[in-house]
Amino acid sequence: MITDAWYPSLAAAGCAVAVILFAAGLRRRHLKPVYALSLTAAGLLTAFIAGKLFWIIFNLPLLSLEGPVCLVRLIPAEFSFTGGLAGLSLGIALTARLLKLPVPDVLDGYAVPCCIFAAFIRFAEIFAGDLGLGEMATFGLEEISEGSLLAFFPLAVRDSWGEWLPALSTLEALCALITGAAVLRRGTSAARGKIRFAAGSLFEFALFYLCLCGFFFETAKLSGVIFYYVHVEQLLCALVMLGLLIHICSGRSRREERLPWLPVVLFLLCVALNGLSQFFLDKPWLFSGLIPEAIFTWLTDRLELFCSTIMLLTTVCIGVLYLLTFRKAVSDS
Repeated sequence: MITDAWYPSLAAAGCAVAVILFAAGLRRRHLKPVYALSLTAAGLLTAFIAGKLFWIIFNLPLLSLEGPVCLVRLIPAEFSFTGGLAGLSLGIALTARLLKLPVPDVLDGYAVPCCIFAAFIRFAEIFAGDLGLGEMATFGLEEISEGSLLAFFPLAVRDSWGEWLPALSTLEALCALITGAAVLRRGTSAARGKIRFAAGSLFEFALFYLCLCGFFFETAKLSGVIFYYVHVEQLLCALVMLGLLIHICSGRSRREERLPWLPVVLFLLCVALNGLSQFFLDKPWLFSGLIPEAIFTWLTDRLELFCSTIMLLTTVCIGVLYLLTFRKAVSDS
């Protein structure tokens, strides 16, 4: 059922759907739909470069071992998804500027297509080996065994050893689709005059929540670990989200004559707590002297479930924090 041809086929299908939706979005903004082809092509090129570059930076030993072939090899596992997402955004923005198009409007036109494209790419990872599966474990839930209600494709997939693992790719794809639906709803409300926000904000909203999904799900993957359970992709997601949050706060500061630091501080606190829970999951004994013995024993007996809950709650808090900040920026505009 699963073949190597599925990944490129799904990626190509996602790109085609994104281009069609992008053209429709440009038309609604009174721009020529034909620009969707050139903008997408440029975005894919920069996505390739950025995705490969970020992966190479954190895998220099492999480059020295296998040589320059790593720079051009088309292997999904050898690309940074977050780096590619950032490269895609940059490529479309730069090309729009070269074509003398309004960059914020063009990016807003790509907000929903970006979510759809991300959903296709994430789902396709199921067919690209074990990297799209829940390699680490099950977020503290019961393991998926043969005959379980969850043991079916595409919610779970067998790994190389025949064990059922939750397909994080499917969950990430669903989150990307939900993000796309939320973006579409806000775009529709803006078109009807119910809400107002600065041009470009719609794309920033989509990019933030796509990164937020990766920020959580990367904790369950063994690929790209650079510090205990902290991952390269997770750090990149956090940096992109931090930049977007600072940008929206700086927009408010121009109106309020001061920078609202509270959202940024709360964001950093959530990220720190998320990282601490991952550290605790990997090295719980280092905390034995800091926590009362009875509490420590209770926590270690439920270690994965406890830490996974903290990671989920901090992720949800970050999402709510950005949503409230976004709504405040909209109401002030």
